[in-house]
Amino acid sequence: MTTPLGRVRGLGSAKGGTRPYVLKQASGLALGILTPYLIGIGIYLLGRDRDFVVVSIGSFWIGPALLAFILLSAVHMDIGMRTIIEDYVHGHMRKLLLLFLNSAFTWLVCLLCVFAILRMMFEAAQQ
Repeated sequence: MTTPLGRVRGLGSAKGGTRPYVLKQASGLALGILTPYLIGIGIYLLGRDRDFVVVSIGSFWIGPALLAFILLSAVHMDIGMRTIIEDYVHGHMRKLLLLFLNSAFTWLVCLLCVFAILRMMFEAAQQ
């Protein structure tokens, strides 16, 4: 048997709990740390030839940070857009369609980026 307070504790206006909020805040914090590092790497790699960039991305200090940045960006973007769609789109079918398109676009772009980065990392490992 649950008390009325127990039924509503941790639920916001969307009745979804605090997990998406905490995940969005944590991913935002991690992105805030990774972004200046990767901007510096981008400036360092600007104008270099392809082989140098592939070897650099294949290194232990750049490749994993770039993968983490891509994955965290996808999580952050998916949750942020999901919140906007849930709050401001009112038609049920339109909301479902937009939620599906949001997740499909976000994770398709993420998978393509991860594939490209892993391909460069494995190419660098073979050299």
